[in-house]
Amino acid sequence: MRKLLTTITWDFLFIARYHILTVATVVSVLYIVIFNVIPGDNLTPLLVYFEFSDPVMLGFIFIGAMVLFEKDANTLQAVVVSPLKPWQYLWSKAISLSLMATVYGLIIAIAGYGWKFNYLYLIYSLFLTSLSFSFIGFIGVSKVKSFNQYIIIIPLFLAPAALPLLNYFNITNTFLMYIIPTQATLILLDAAFNPANLGQLMYSSIYLVLWVYISYLLAESHFLKYIVRKSLPKN
Repeated sequence: MRKLLTTITWDFLFIARYHILTVATVVSVLYIVIFNVIPGDNLTPLLVYFEFSDPVMLGFIFIGAMVLFEKDANTLQAVVVSPLKPWQYLWSKAISLSLMATVYGLIIAIAGYGWKFNYLYLIYSLFLTSLSFSFIGFIGVSKVKSFNQYIIIIPLFLAPAALPLLNYFNITNTFLMYIIPTQATLILLDAAFNPANLGQLMYSSIYLVLWVYISYLLAESHFLKYIVRKSLPKN
């Protein structure tokens, strides 16, 4: 556990050094500005959309950037022969980005809505969603060699994740969206600002945890197969 905490600290320094923190700050400020200049009495759906996009984008896009930076710097070659275990590497990256996404999500909520909302639902949904999409980011980045290639595959992963927004904005009304984990994210995010159905809250809470576990297993498999093995020193 101490090694994991140390690695998380180094990852926060990495995030700051490569201006990932700066980009996240700019995006969050932009969300706040947009939310506050748009006229309207009920802007909660827009706020939920901003909260939804934050952990999804931060988790997936920035995990790819971090891994590719380390590939270019040949850091991964040092990592795979170090005492650091693969699960520690994966969880450290995911936790550091998820903490960042959660903090920014809270700032956006307070700036856009005020102090009176359900912090538990918001934090739970932001953190777990960012964790799962960080792990999904590992899957996406495992087979690419450059950020340009990574950009190309981003829609393949994020477009399905955005489909539950159709239900949320009443464009569709299909139960099939409940198969997609981000449906659970949207339910919990909305519950942070509006009354919620207990059954939906139970589904969302359990499904997000399950999805974090599944996405981690997939990320570990891809990380070992496509990154660790290729980074091992050749005899």
